[in-house]
Amino acid sequence: MDEYLAYLTYPNLSKAICIIVTMIGMITDTKYGKIYNWLTFPSIILGWLLCLFFNGWSGLGYSIIATLVGIIIYLPLAIIGAYGMGDVKLMGAVGSICGTTFVLNVFLYTSCLGFFHALIVHFINYGSSAFMRALVSIKTGTFKNNTIQKENTNEATKNNIKYNLGLDIFIGVLIACWFCFTW
Repeated sequence: MDEYLAYLTYPNLSKAICIIVTMIGMITDTKYGKIYNWLTFPSIILGWLLCLFFNGWSGLGYSIIATLVGIIIYLPLAIIGAYGMGDVKLMGAVGSICGTTFVLNVFLYTSCLGFFHALIVHFINYGSSAFMRALVSIKTGTFKNNTIQKENTNEATKNNIKYNLGLDIFIGVLIACWFCFTW
């Protein structure tokens, strides 16, 4: 039993909690198209309390800064409609629970995965015309009006495969648990 308790250090515990939180976020995002506040806000507070408990007041300050970093890195994309605010708050929770270095790694992995995920969904939904649609959308600026969020809720595209970032965030967390770059 003691050998199992040795693994309950703050880094291992925080990664386990982060995996659980992002897995729930992925499930709700895939099933309902939303990452709910009942998941993100308590997760942020839990991360702050864990850092306060394990690292004292300086740990709490560090966790609050990491939360802001997690929110700020996706906020510009949410403002233009590329992602929802649930994704932004989930990244804030990841920062709150695991820290700045970890959330930056998750951002890196999620961005790479998300790019290819979005391309695959676009090509599945629009087939051979996908490349031309994307090119015309970028050239004319219609991508500003026809965002991922609007397309996911549009009645005309209700039978299309939906692009939800929750899956990419979850996989990004899994990768960052084993391959975390230090900056």
